[in-house]
Amino acid sequence: MIEAVVVRHDGPHPTFAVEEVADPVCGPDELLIEPELVGICGSDLELLSGHLEEGVGVTYPVVLGHEWAGRVVQCGDRVSGFSVGQLVIGHGHLPGDRWLGFTADGVLAQRFAMGAALCMPVPPGVSAEQAVLIEPIACVLQGLRRAGGADAGVTAVVFGCGTLGLATIGVLASAGATVVAVDPSKRRRTTALRVGAEFVMDAAAGPDLRRSIREVIGVDGVDLIVEASGNPAAQAGTFSLTNRASRIVFLGLSHADATAVPLRMIQERDLRIHSSDGAEADIWGPALRLVRKSGLDLTPAISHVFTMREMEAAVAAARDPQIAGKVLVRPNAPSERPVRAEDCSRAR
Repeated sequence: MIEAVVVRHDGPHPTFAVEEVADPVCGPDELLIEPELVGICGSDLELLSGHLEEGVGVTYPVVLGHEWAGRVVQCGDRVSGFSVGQLVIGHGHLPGDRWLGFTADGVLAQRFAMGAALCMPVPPGVSAEQAVLIEPIACVLQGLRRAGGADAGVTAVVFGCGTLGLATIGVLASAGATVVAVDPSKRRRTTALRVGAEFVMDAAAGPDLRRSIREVIGVDGVDLIVEASGNPAAQAGTFSLTNRASRIVFLGLSHADATAVPLRMIQERDLRIHSSDGAEADIWGPALRLVRKSGLDLTPAISHVFTMREMEAAVAAARDPQIAGKVLVRPNAPSERPVRAEDCSRAR
């Protein structure tokens, strides 16, 4: 038997706990993997809040987790191209339109088996801490490509400096775009500067935000606005920063009531409105290449690392709006000693 974080829904709300589950068996086309790091994602929090069931069809009980980096401990008989001890990642879009950690058991366990076709070797020079953050980078890259991409001539504003927003800032900065990050948290704004934002603004600027951005970048309105917070006021605020033919990309999930927006502006300014949710299988390879070739490093976004036995604290930290960055879990860390963020082998 092994330990895993299992989500159940036997009462009015989902609950989670560390439970013993059957030790996974490596099939002929699979890899048996021991995860080094697992990220707690916004969609994991949505699952634990009971907000994903209608749209996703969550299958309970389910093992949590879909952002991961781990080591191969066994290769199936028909598997080639992988070796024991190799650092790998994998996407969560499974055959049959199932999703890892939602409609199929996830990876927050001491070991798990996964189809080798879903996994990718991590290139030399890319750490486990960098690799575990490929999933949000892939989500962002998918959304930006759908919206026409970005280059060094683009001016961009990113609302929200959580993990998704920080990934957006990093991807845009790697393309050379001028990036302004907007968030109410001073700590998150500081992290945004570390991952590539040229300027940061307090979301409390409200109606003065357009003027404040004009003062620092020298243009009135921007080419691209990415909403990564899911906050209805921020979603509505994207329209106020547009010029003619500006693009707006909605990445953040929201369950709150919508804020009124002047939809006439879509036609008046010929705006392009886009949205994206998740990361499909074919975007993971490009995301991994982007990190390897550009040197994009989102590890400054990591704020906390917990053991699996500290899951309640990990989830509480991930839910805390004052937390400045990404929360990770080490499923195989010794439970008698808390793991701290500074234990990660990365530059701070």
